[in-house]
Amino acid sequence: MKALASDIDGTLVFNQQIKKQDKEAIEKYQKKHLFGVCSGRPRCALFDLEKLKLDFYILSSGAMILDKGLNIIQDFSMKKEIVQQIFNEYKKKAHIILQTGNADVFYATLKEDYNPKLKIISSFKEVEHEIIYGISLVFKDDKITKKACLEINQKYQEVEGFQNRNSIDIVRKGCSKGTGIKIIKDYYHLEKVAGIGDSYNDLPMLKVVDTAFTFKTSPQEIQKQVHYCVNDIAEAIALLEVEK
Repeated sequence: MKALASDIDGTLVFNQQIKKQDKEAIEKYQKKHLFGVCSGRPRCALFDLEKLKLDFYILSSGAMILDKGLNIIQDFSMKKEIVQQIFNEYKKKAHIILQTGNADVFYATLKEDYNPKLKIISSFKEVEHEIIYGISLVFKDDKITKKACLEINQKYQEVEGFQNRNSIDIVRKGCSKGTGIKIIKDYYHLEKVAGIGDSYNDLPMLKVVDTAFTFKTSPQEIQKQVHYCVNDIAEAIALLEVEK
């Protein structure tokens, strides 16, 4: 059996919608193989994926891996004192999203109108009762984000930050979308795993999959790391169908 893992935002979902041709291609692919997501999103942010019956979920940049029934296959929580330090250091410099195991609440310091589970927080004390899998920082532009990502990775030895254009997803050291792929491959005894993503934080996934895809509109740095550049997921699946 084979599998295809997809990033969510900007790859599978656009403005809270899944393209019709992608949905149809995914459902056809799932008759023989597995299809799941590999994302920086937390457990509570899956509301726009309800039209698909996914086979697995790699969430919070590899810190939480779930099966089709949303049961935990493996997870890697963060030390709360480290998250609190990062939260306090950057709360005036960036918008913050706390990634927890809570399926019912989306914790953030910024308002997101499209998220029905949003709870705006101003202090870390409001989430200290939760299991925390990641913390995301959202900045004004890519340049500031890149600098902050380097600072975090140099200062905090127990975590790792992954840039996604103007945001950083921070998880426990050793976690990544790539480690999530390896866990899924072993768990389901998969022959091959393909992956598709559009941004910098997808590189750990794209570097470990057997067949890597990105879009023709993705940054050149991403395009250089993949086997194929495509227009959409449907085209990627079509190429997988003819691949030996």
